[in-house]
Amino acid sequence: MRIRRPWRLVAALLATLLCIPITPASAQPDRYATIDAYVRDRMEATSAPGLAYAVVGPGGPIHQRAWGTDGHDERVTAETPFLWGSVAKPVTATAVMTLVQSGRLGLDDRVVDHLPRFRFGGSAHASEVTIRHLLGQTAGIPAAATFKVTDCHGSGCPRPAERLDALNDVTPLGPPGTEYAYSSANYLALSAVAESVTGRPFADHLRRTVLGPAGMDGAIADAASARKRNLPPGHQLLWGFPAATSDGYDDHGAAYGYLGGDLNDLAAFAALQLRAGKGAGTVLTDESVRLMRQEGSAGGSGTGYGLGWRVGGLEAPLDDAIWHTGGTPGYSAMLFLLPRQNVALVLHQNLYGLMQDKAVMQAGFGAALLLAGGEPAAAPSASVHHLTVWGLTALAAVLLLAAGRSALLLRRPAVPATRRRLVTVTSAWVAIGALPGVAAMTQSGQIRPLMIWVPDAFAAVCAAAVAGAATALLRLVLAVRTHRHSLSPRTSGASEGIKRGERARGR
Repeated sequence: MRIRRPWRLVAALLATLLCIPITPASAQPDRYATIDAYVRDRMEATSAPGLAYAVVGPGGPIHQRAWGTDGHDERVTAETPFLWGSVAKPVTATAVMTLVQSGRLGLDDRVVDHLPRFRFGGSAHASEVTIRHLLGQTAGIPAAATFKVTDCHGSGCPRPAERLDALNDVTPLGPPGTEYAYSSANYLALSAVAESVTGRPFADHLRRTVLGPAGMDGAIADAASARKRNLPPGHQLLWGFPAATSDGYDDHGAAYGYLGGDLNDLAAFAALQLRAGKGAGTVLTDESVRLMRQEGSAGGSGTGYGLGWRVGGLEAPLDDAIWHTGGTPGYSAMLFLLPRQNVALVLHQNLYGLMQDKAVMQAGFGAALLLAGGEPAAAPSASVHHLTVWGLTALAAVLLLAAGRSALLLRRPAVPATRRRLVTVTSAWVAIGALPGVAAMTQSGQIRPLMIWVPDAFAAVCAAAVAGAATALLRLVLAVRTHRHSLSPRTSGASEGIKRGERARGR
């Protein structure tokens, strides 16, 4: 066939091509280089000793990097095991949903039907709590109750079902389904339910239903696998300096936070979730994916939480992200699914502390924003941690010096003083000295969590409490001695002279 006006055809083709957005081949590498630089900057800003991250597609990692050293002072690679904290929750929810899909468990099953001794909030409240409530964090368990049942390190720790007894006397936030409150106790309860249904340890169920199918061959789900992977200790900031102090492991805590592995394992779970509901061998059905990634409601408003996932809650271009973050003492991790791009970002690092949460987690949030085409906001600082710890340390130092000075005064001859001055000065020192001790006593039920999560602040408070108590005691002894000295015949005249002098100055 002859084309009568070939130039028109060429012009049309050129116009069509010009309308097609063409991404230069270098665009993605440039974006990854930008993310690399940003993550390195955040790593330096927070003093994180080691970090690894990956951009993941449905088939696995597309881009990955690792820097720094681990708690054994060895170089961090994609094969270095870390703990993931609450990133364990979507993994646990996936394992629970496999039981729902098989018909062995129902989302609206009552927990007491599988755990007859479950008595959280009393029998009446406990009898209304369902599996859906636990998954969606709406069982009414207060966040403060978390430490009653979590972070049990060492041998001899009770199994999940036995730990739940500690919730019996906890006052619920409201009827089940009416209040959202994020608490790892919900997921410890889910592990107890899964063990009851399957008759096997939760770690075994996790391996069979999620870790194995996902290809997470190096995942850590119990103390035995932690030893097998030679899990290094994580790091916490002690007075602003990273220290490899966190090496405790909860043998029955995989469901809520003590799950881990290397970067390849974390990327494998992200890839599994990107494939979820899209064909055979993806573990989750379309309906399970929909339910897990659908925001729940409580009290007539959205919770920002699905079934094991945080849903939305972030500004564009992360407004449609499905995500979760997590931290255990010394380790932190983040996972972001970006549906529009059909990619995920995973990041874990061997540094975490409660008072540095925002500063540490910014590495993942900023990297995800860059991946989605956005720009990270100004990074938060860890100034709250530094001010708190150094402020408490300064208080402890001042009280220690005050105790030393009081001890020196006791070794010197007594100096007469008026009753008013004696009472005023002594009362002031006793109040200042007793303050740290009173503050510590109000937190007496949280001693173990404080030791685990904020060891430097805990040590500073203890030092301040001891120094303050010593100061208060020595000042009381000093006041008694001074008072007795003022009453003796030899000093009564001198004391009267002091009083007259003060009255004269008052005029």
